[in-house]
Amino acid sequence: MKRYMEWNPTDSADAHSRRTGSFLSDRHPKAPGIRLLDHVDCDLGVQKPLAERVHAAERSCAESRQGFRFNAGPTGLGTSAARMFRPAAAEPAAPPRLDVLWTRKRVAGSPLAAHVDAVRRRLADSPGSHRPGGWVYDPEATLAAMKSDPTAWGAQFTPWMMECAEMVEHGRDLLGQIREVRGKGFGFTASGQVGLAPLKVGADPVGAMLARARLGENAGQSTKSNLSTCSSPEWAAFMDEFGFQGVGAYPNFASGAWGGGMMPAVYDDWRQDYVAMLIYGFYLEYNIDTAYAETSGNSLTHEILSLWDMPDMPADLVARRAHVEADLAFFDVKRRDEADAHQSVTSGLATWVYRDRDTWRDMKAADSGYFTYHLSFLPNHAGRDDMMLTGAVADWADIGPDLRFQECGNSILAMTRGSVVMEDLLDAYERTVWMVNAHWTETGEIRPERYAACTAVMAVPPWLLTNHRHDAWRYYALAADLSHIAERRDLYASGQLADCYTEDLTPTTPVDTPRIDVPRRELPFDVEIDGIRHTGTVRLHTVICDAVARGTLPMGLVEYEFVVPWLLREGTITPAAFLAHMDRAYCRHFAQFMRAGHSSDFKRSFSEPMSALIMEQYWHGMYFAIGAGSLVEAQPDAIAGDRAHDETSSS
Repeated sequence: MKRYMEWNPTDSADAHSRRTGSFLSDRHPKAPGIRLLDHVDCDLGVQKPLAERVHAAERSCAESRQGFRFNAGPTGLGTSAARMFRPAAAEPAAPPRLDVLWTRKRVAGSPLAAHVDAVRRRLADSPGSHRPGGWVYDPEATLAAMKSDPTAWGAQFTPWMMECAEMVEHGRDLLGQIREVRGKGFGFTASGQVGLAPLKVGADPVGAMLARARLGENAGQSTKSNLSTCSSPEWAAFMDEFGFQGVGAYPNFASGAWGGGMMPAVYDDWRQDYVAMLIYGFYLEYNIDTAYAETSGNSLTHEILSLWDMPDMPADLVARRAHVEADLAFFDVKRRDEADAHQSVTSGLATWVYRDRDTWRDMKAADSGYFTYHLSFLPNHAGRDDMMLTGAVADWADIGPDLRFQECGNSILAMTRGSVVMEDLLDAYERTVWMVNAHWTETGEIRPERYAACTAVMAVPPWLLTNHRHDAWRYYALAADLSHIAERRDLYASGQLADCYTEDLTPTTPVDTPRIDVPRRELPFDVEIDGIRHTGTVRLHTVICDAVARGTLPMGLVEYEFVVPWLLREGTITPAAFLAHMDRAYCRHFAQFMRAGHSSDFKRSFSEPMSALIMEQYWHGMYFAIGAGSLVEAQPDAIAGDRAHDETSSS
């Protein structure tokens, strides 16, 4: 029988937060509520936001030389076309502008490069203009056309058009139901599909982590960062070599669109770059287009849309663009709803609960914002599951922040049905891994028909660990010992969503589905942490070992993403030494990941071992520890408080 407690369901989230400001333990003198059975003994002190910490040494050096003031995010940024013939006289420390009208050196002379140059010139001469006779951005019209005539983009794309429309519509319907409930306290909609519920918390180590949050961990401040640049020499050298500029200077864009976003490598020419540019649509969910001012009539949104309006495109690229456009109809609704509610106080202890598996799955697919690759996924439930998984793998690092900001799209809280009881989280972790395992054969290779889906899903964790936004390693440092508990679960079964959950999202166990037998061998390591040299071996997938031997996967990536976290969980290094090392090496790791990927053109020789490395993190329970540690962020804040908002956006 599971032992858990939940916040008094007669309270509203806001009322509880106003009255007590905390949710603590009856074994703690200040804390009626939770009985703590375990204590997580890890004191990292008060931490600054991630983007500030990883540049602390550079900032200190620069400040001593020239009074440099670190800027953790862009302010007053313009766009590329407006300054094409009038370069701004920027201060040395000024962040780069949010330019999207540029191409990598690799595609110089291509049709895409010619298109981008033409757009820059047109918008410089006539700000806010459109290409005569060009594509017209209209998400609602595109969504309606997909529903009424999914064959309009070509008969070969019909199944994907139908499914895209259904996923977006299901997502928007759930957003409408959430809008009905939000602000009215706990309860479910008339359909019973979704509701706001008090968070279930266990008398276990995860509950102890949540109690730390309620006691005011980190002075009540989140360490999740806003959009920021990277000023490290390694990153500057990469940008110069490969031709990155504008938004490419921002790790969130660079590692998302131009890093992990390239891993599926569905094309081997300029078309792959266009596909990466379609990922820019995902960042509109961050509200960067409304958060920063227009320049000479060219908003960031207008420049992105002008970029997408390429003449004479192949039919498959037109279909991919339509998928992204239709998905933005979902984000338009979500952004307006959040803008309406963003001044509402949250408690960090209320969560959205779903009772219809497939409808929730479709909403999460839309919320993941990765429709640029939908056409490369299998049709039907397997493809829809994979669309959902592109977001679910990111949600382990966002459990605590999503509670803080009352985010409606967290997959993990959906799969636990509003619980952070450790057993429930372990059930969800096990099933997350089972669903990702479905991409792999019994002998540990990526299934050919699932290659694009696998690498698209596995592209998300490298983004989490390099984007200068998600503070995943701090969370891991707080709960690394829990990875052992997760690793003891059965993490080598496989199954689709319907194999893992019943129709009302009750966990179940796959029957007669394949199991993975991962081929592993010893890989030597030699790392220095806090002045102490550590040597030894770790057993990892042979494809990783082979890639390290060939030089296509740098050993530095393996050390940063697996060896050093493994040393912490084995008790060889302290949490403080671990986090200090990961912060110091963060930007170098980011640049190394990008350089390795682009040097190999993200071919299978890089992307398969990189995917296997992420899987080793999952198979060793590391993302469970990250998820548990993230609960230190579950504190009072505001709805969608991690997004900028235009006060007029909902009018």
